[in-house]
Amino acid sequence: MKKKKEELNKVDSLFLLSQKKLSSASLSIKKIKEFLKKNGGSKKEIEEVIAKLKRYSFIDEEEIVNNVISYCDVKHYGFNRIVKMLKEREIDPKRVEQLQRSYEREIKESKITTKRLVKRYKKKNTANLKQSVYSSLIRYGFDDDIASLRASEVSKTTTEELNMLKLEYDKLYSSFKKKLKGRELKDAITNKLLTKGFKLIDIRKVGLESNEMD
Repeated sequence: MKKKKEELNKVDSLFLLSQKKLSSASLSIKKIKEFLKKNGGSKKEIEEVIAKLKRYSFIDEEEIVNNVISYCDVKHYGFNRIVKMLKEREIDPKRVEQLQRSYEREIKESKITTKRLVKRYKKKNTANLKQSVYSSLIRYGFDDDIASLRASEVSKTTTEELNMLKLEYDKLYSSFKKKLKGRELKDAITNKLLTKGFKLIDIRKVGLESNEMD
């Protein structure tokens, strides 16, 4: 009986502590649990406090859900990022499952995000640009099919690509010419440029146009 009373007193104490914390900051369920654990709450006590906070509307899961969705809308993130953030905040899985993916939204947001990514990675050649856009879109919560579609649509103009290739070519030539000559120099530069995502036909074109390769 005494132990039960002590547990109830501990729960009440932690509940009041949580109320005070929540009055000054908006916390996710996960953060509240971390806060309670730091203040000596056991797993059982923490669960009881969380349940009580929900019962008295100190924790509003619906508000957390809406805030996460609004945040992702502003950031132009995909649906998967919304789900990920809600799971991290330990929102009731049943509530998360109720969310419905809007294909129209995903298309719209992925277009906006892709434009930003193209600007961010403007110094990359076409191959690396496509890979960076794809990887970033996946990280931002878009499905593989949408990320692949957007990545397939981005490219550099022929002039932009060749100018970037020429700059890389010149850098490699300056670096390799001290140790290599003739065919070995040409092959070393070509292989390095291939690993950077440039096309062999473009590499050969730049090589032929360079006086250094005569």
